[in-house]
Amino acid sequence: RPDSLARVAVNERTGTVVIGGDVKISAVAVAHGGLTVQVAESPMVSQPQPFGGGQTAVVPRTDVGVQESQAQLIALDATSTVKQLVDALNSVGASPRDIIAILQAVKEAGALHGELVVM
Repeated sequence: RPDSLARVAVNERTGTVVIGGDVKISAVAVAHGGLTVQVAESPMVSQPQPFGGGQTAVVPRTDVGVQESQAQLIALDATSTVKQLVDALNSVGASPRDIIAILQAVKEAGALHGELVVM
């Protein structure tokens, strides 16, 4: 279960986004202007070294991709963090106002596991 004290603070006037802790997002579909966001998670096996005393475990591997083109609605089929989403949006040059609008939409959809504070 995500931490209930997780918080994302945004300032619409200055375009500032502050992410506290490890704020999670659930499955959600996002399309905004010409931005398309896709989050995918696939299981990965972590195998310890021989005689290392560790145990084999299945761990999640999350990939976040963003494209700037003709917007389409794409379902986010995995759990990821807000930081990963914001990093991916920054990598394609999304404006702070676009990022804030997307975060507000994710919160309104009930997929942001934490508090969104708009200053």
